[in-house]
Amino acid sequence: MVEEEEGTTPLFCSIALTVAEMITVERIRQSVLQHLEGTAHFLVAVELRPGNKAVVEVDNDRAITLQELADLNRAVRDELGEEADDHELQFSSPGMGRPFKVQRQYEKHLGRIVDVQLADGRTLNGELSAFDGTTLGLRLRHPSKVKGRLPKLDAEVTPIPFAEIKATSSTIPFK
Repeated sequence: MVEEEEGTTPLFCSIALTVAEMITVERIRQSVLQHLEGTAHFLVAVELRPGNKAVVEVDNDRAITLQELADLNRAVRDELGEEADDHELQFSSPGMGRPFKVQRQYEKHLGRIVDVQLADGRTLNGELSAFDGTTLGLRLRHPSKVKGRLPKLDAEVTPIPFAEIKATSSTIPFK
Protein backbone atom coordinates (compact mmCIF):
# COMPACT_ATOMS: atom_id res chain seq x y z
CA MET A 1 0.00 0.00 0.00
CA VAL A 2 1.34 3.37 -0.98
CA GLU A 3 0.78 6.18 1.44
CA GLU A 4 0.57 9.74 0.24
CA GLU A 5 1.83 12.64 2.20
CA GLU A 6 -0.84 15.04 3.26
CA GLY A 7 -1.21 17.96 0.86
CA THR A 8 0.37 16.22 -2.16
CA THR A 9 -1.44 15.15 -5.27
CA PRO A 10 -0.83 11.96 -7.22
CA LEU A 11 1.12 12.19 -10.48
CA PHE A 12 -1.82 10.88 -12.47
CA CYS A 13 -5.49 11.60 -12.68
CA SER A 14 -8.38 10.13 -14.59
CA ILE A 15 -10.09 12.24 -17.20
CA ALA A 16 -13.85 11.93 -17.58
CA LEU A 17 -13.55 11.54 -21.36
CA THR A 18 -11.06 8.90 -22.46
CA VAL A 19 -9.46 8.75 -25.90
CA ALA A 20 -11.70 5.81 -26.84
CA GLU A 21 -14.80 7.92 -26.15
CA MET A 22 -13.75 11.00 -28.11
CA ILE A 23 -15.40 11.70 -31.44
CA THR A 24 -12.75 12.47 -34.03
CA VAL A 25 -12.93 13.73 -37.59
CA GLU A 26 -11.71 10.34 -38.79
CA ARG A 27 -14.35 8.46 -36.79
CA ILE A 28 -17.13 10.62 -38.24
CA ARG A 29 -15.60 10.38 -41.75
CA GLN A 30 -15.54 6.57 -41.61
CA SER A 31 -19.14 6.40 -40.38
CA VAL A 32 -20.38 8.80 -43.08
CA LEU A 33 -18.48 6.97 -45.85
CA GLN A 34 -19.95 3.67 -44.69
CA HIS A 35 -23.48 5.09 -44.89
CA LEU A 36 -22.85 6.73 -48.28
CA GLU A 37 -21.58 3.51 -49.84
CA GLY A 38 -23.80 2.45 -52.72
CA THR A 39 -25.46 5.87 -53.04
CA ALA A 40 -24.89 8.73 -55.49
CA HIS A 41 -23.82 10.97 -52.58
CA PHE A 42 -20.23 11.89 -51.78
CA LEU A 43 -18.45 13.31 -48.75
CA VAL A 44 -17.02 16.80 -49.16
CA ALA A 45 -15.69 17.62 -45.67
CA VAL A 46 -15.86 16.85 -41.96
CA GLU A 47 -14.86 19.55 -39.49
CA LEU A 48 -14.87 19.67 -35.69
CA ARG A 49 -15.55 23.12 -34.29
CA PRO A 50 -15.41 24.54 -30.77
CA GLY A 51 -18.35 23.75 -28.55
CA ASN A 52 -18.49 20.08 -29.55
CA LYS A 53 -19.93 20.88 -32.99
CA ALA A 54 -19.23 18.58 -35.93
CA VAL A 55 -20.01 19.94 -39.39
CA VAL A 56 -20.35 17.41 -42.22
CA GLU A 57 -20.75 18.47 -45.86
CA VAL A 58 -22.25 15.93 -48.27
CA ASP A 59 -23.14 16.46 -51.92
CA ASN A 60 -24.63 14.64 -54.88
CA ASP A 61 -24.24 15.06 -58.65
CA ARG A 62 -27.81 16.33 -58.85
CA ALA A 63 -28.84 17.85 -55.48
CA ILE A 64 -29.13 16.36 -52.02
CA THR A 65 -32.43 16.78 -50.20
CA LEU A 66 -33.00 17.85 -46.61
CA GLN A 67 -34.60 14.46 -45.92
CA GLU A 68 -31.51 12.63 -47.19
CA LEU A 69 -29.29 14.79 -44.96
CA ALA A 70 -31.56 14.18 -41.95
CA ASP A 71 -31.54 10.41 -42.57
CA LEU A 72 -27.75 10.41 -42.84
CA ASN A 73 -27.44 12.49 -39.65
CA ARG A 74 -29.66 10.02 -37.79
CA ALA A 75 -27.75 6.97 -39.09
CA VAL A 76 -24.34 8.42 -38.11
CA ARG A 77 -25.64 9.54 -34.70
CA ASP A 78 -27.05 6.04 -34.07
CA GLU A 79 -23.73 4.44 -35.02
CA LEU A 80 -21.72 6.75 -32.76
CA GLY A 81 -24.11 5.97 -29.90
CA GLU A 82 -23.66 7.67 -26.53
CA GLU A 83 -20.51 9.43 -27.75
CA ALA A 84 -22.68 11.61 -29.99
CA ASP A 85 -24.86 12.77 -27.09
CA ASP A 86 -22.37 15.49 -26.14
CA HIS A 87 -21.94 16.70 -29.73
CA GLU A 88 -24.01 18.65 -32.20
CA LEU A 89 -23.86 16.92 -35.59
CA GLN A 90 -24.70 19.30 -38.43
CA PHE A 91 -25.12 17.88 -41.94
CA SER A 92 -25.43 20.16 -44.98
CA SER A 93 -24.59 20.49 -48.65
CA PRO A 94 -21.59 22.70 -49.49
CA GLY A 95 -23.64 25.58 -50.91
CA MET A 96 -23.17 27.89 -53.86
CA GLY A 97 -20.12 30.07 -53.89
CA ARG A 98 -18.20 27.89 -51.42
CA PRO A 99 -14.75 26.76 -52.64
CA PHE A 100 -14.54 23.22 -54.02
CA LYS A 101 -12.81 20.81 -51.65
CA VAL A 102 -12.85 17.48 -53.49
CA GLN A 103 -12.34 16.33 -57.08
CA ARG A 104 -15.92 15.11 -57.42
CA GLN A 105 -17.16 18.72 -57.08
CA TYR A 106 -15.17 19.66 -60.20
CA GLU A 107 -16.73 16.73 -62.05
CA LYS A 108 -20.21 17.75 -60.86
CA HIS A 109 -19.79 21.30 -62.19
CA LEU A 110 -18.50 20.40 -65.68
CA GLY A 111 -20.34 22.61 -68.17
CA ARG A 112 -21.23 25.19 -65.52
CA ILE A 113 -19.92 28.70 -64.84
CA VAL A 114 -17.23 28.90 -62.13
CA ASP A 115 -14.88 31.45 -60.61
CA VAL A 116 -11.23 30.37 -60.40
CA GLN A 117 -8.94 32.26 -58.03
CA LEU A 118 -5.33 31.86 -59.06
CA ALA A 119 -2.34 31.81 -56.73
CA ASP A 120 -1.10 35.07 -58.32
CA GLY A 121 -4.26 36.90 -57.16
CA ARG A 122 -6.18 36.98 -60.45
CA THR A 123 -9.74 35.63 -60.71
CA LEU A 124 -10.98 34.02 -63.90
CA ASN A 125 -14.63 33.41 -64.74
CA GLY A 126 -15.84 30.91 -67.30
CA GLU A 127 -17.32 27.55 -68.12
CA LEU A 128 -15.61 24.56 -66.55
CA SER A 129 -15.12 22.35 -69.60
CA ALA A 130 -12.55 19.79 -68.42
CA PHE A 131 -10.88 18.45 -65.29
CA ASP A 132 -8.44 15.55 -65.13
CA GLY A 133 -7.10 15.93 -61.58
CA THR A 134 -4.02 17.91 -62.62
CA THR A 135 -5.40 20.48 -65.06
CA LEU A 136 -8.64 22.41 -65.25
CA GLY A 137 -10.02 23.45 -68.67
CA LEU A 138 -11.85 26.79 -68.64
CA ARG A 139 -13.69 28.55 -71.46
CA LEU A 140 -13.18 32.15 -70.32
CA ARG A 141 -16.14 34.54 -70.21
CA HIS A 142 -15.68 38.06 -71.55
CA PRO A 143 -18.18 40.85 -70.91
CA SER A 144 -20.04 42.06 -73.96
CA LYS A 145 -19.10 45.47 -75.29
CA VAL A 146 -22.76 46.10 -76.03
CA LYS A 147 -24.86 46.99 -73.01
CA GLY A 148 -27.53 44.40 -72.23
CA ARG A 149 -25.91 41.54 -74.15
CA LEU A 150 -24.75 38.36 -72.44
CA PRO A 151 -21.04 37.76 -71.88
CA LYS A 152 -19.28 35.73 -74.59
CA LEU A 153 -17.46 32.45 -73.97
CA ASP A 154 -14.14 31.76 -75.69
CA ALA A 155 -14.34 29.01 -78.29
CA GLU A 156 -11.02 27.60 -77.11
CA VAL A 157 -10.35 26.02 -73.73
CA THR A 158 -7.69 27.59 -71.51
CA PRO A 159 -5.77 24.94 -69.55
CA ILE A 160 -4.97 25.90 -65.96
CA PRO A 161 -2.59 23.68 -63.96
CA PHE A 162 -4.21 22.70 -60.67
CA ALA A 163 -1.05 23.79 -58.80
CA GLU A 164 -1.73 27.41 -59.87
CA ILE A 165 -5.29 27.41 -58.48
CA LYS A 166 -5.98 28.82 -55.03
CA ALA A 167 -9.76 28.17 -55.06
CA THR A 168 -12.60 27.33 -57.41
CA SER A 169 -16.26 27.98 -56.69
CA SER A 170 -19.53 27.75 -58.57
CA THR A 171 -21.36 30.88 -59.50
CA ILE A 172 -24.82 31.69 -60.77
CA PRO A 173 -24.76 33.77 -63.96
CA PHE A 174 -27.45 36.44 -63.97
CA LYS A 175 -28.92 37.31 -67.34
